[in-house]
Amino acid sequence: MNPTFQSITAAMSGLALRTLAVVERRRMLRRVARFSDHRLHDIGFERDWDGSLLRNGRAI
Repeated sequence: MNPTFQSITAAMSGLALRTLAVVERRRMLRRVARFSDHRLHDIGFERDWDGSLLRNGRAI
């Protein structure tokens, strides 16, 4: 395998892992967003005035 092909393969692999992480994060946030305010508070989240989720006072 030549070095250029290896670097391209490594870059594509990293991009695929990053994309997978973004998709999983969005899926998790959609599931958590459906929770009631009380349940969100129990797991350490809260809903901001505009409906966005906050964790420990910081936007997600």
